[in-house]
Amino acid sequence: MPVLPIDYPEPFAAVLGTMLYPNEGDAAQRCAFAAHCLAEPIRRFEAAGGALAYNDLSRIVKDGGARLDDLDQRWWGGTVMGELFKILFAFANHNPERASWEYSARIVEKYATTAKVSGARTSIMAAKRRFLTVAHLWGAYSIRGREFRERVEVHYHYADDFESFLTEAEILRKWGQTWKANAAKARSPLPVGTWAMPEIWTPAPRKPGWPPTGMIPDILPPHDLLLPPGRPGRPRRVR
Repeated sequence: MPVLPIDYPEPFAAVLGTMLYPNEGDAAQRCAFAAHCLAEPIRRFEAAGGALAYNDLSRIVKDGGARLDDLDQRWWGGTVMGELFKILFAFANHNPERASWEYSARIVEKYATTAKVSGARTSIMAAKRRFLTVAHLWGAYSIRGREFRERVEVHYHYADDFESFLTEAEILRKWGQTWKANAAKARSPLPVGTWAMPEIWTPAPRKPGWPPTGMIPDILPPHDLLLPPGRPGRPRRVR
């Protein structure tokens, strides 16, 4: 399994770049996305008197060369993948006889038609094929409402929530690589080549007062999980 780049100077940007550009031929684009995300934060950091290590700065500069002309399409496709996985996970816990990519795609297509947003079946299934190796990451993002939280009053910061997000995604990955429908020749939803955390990685211990993140509920009504499959934009921060 490929390993998520959490050793990057800014792991969040690198993981998000992997979510948007997950396939073998996308390496330059996912590095460029992470580098582009860091341009403004680095400027502010240095304006405030900070100094980035030369090796980190050199790596970011070298990574920033590829063009990202299809970024809007990637956001849309990743969001659709997240909805597909979320619906599949919900049905696996409620109505496992209906839990399949095909059935999930039918629901997303129907909702897209109702909401009058882009969502033709062929495009939905193309997104599924393109983002299958990061489906658990997009699924975790969708289940948590496409947002990242920061609650200073309980000493729960953005980095903590990102760590919780990774924990949620790993729970979904392990489920997606082991669960099978009760049918002949059924296969698990996620392939062997799914992106994963390093084997030595362990989730950060939870602290008293933290919000219920870092966990994935195993019983979620499908109709309560469905969100519009439009482009989410940059992740929201909720204080």
